[in-house]
Amino acid sequence: MKKYRPSNGTEGEGFIDEYCMHCLHEKYSHTYNEDDKKCEILTNTMIYDINEPEYPEEWIYDENGNPCCTAYIPHEWNINDDDDNDDFWKPPPKVPVPDNQLCFPFVLDEIVQIEEPQIIES
Repeated sequence: MKKYRPSNGTEGEGFIDEYCMHCLHEKYSHTYNEDDKKCEILTNTMIYDINEPEYPEEWIYDENGNPCCTAYIPHEWNINDDDDNDDFWKPPPKVPVPDNQLCFPFVLDEIVQIEEPQIIES
């Protein structure tokens, strides 16, 4: 099989979005877990030229002439998965909001105590 290398950045982003971002090997990008390893295939395609021996053998043209990754293992990164894979996806940590910072949406009356106007009779 002939090795595949995207001809430009746009083509590369499309390939990465179709394969890498939905592949179990790239779970590092989705888990926010430092213990998960980044996929070396994607990294090595960026570092090495297609003619170098270190360029990944996994990025090839299939029998129909379409680019593919032979190491691809599909996985949808969705916290609502019903297949008990929720441990692969964790939301980013919440950033604490200081007490003196407003968070939208807010109701002005809850922040500023507006006193009722007093009518002075003369």
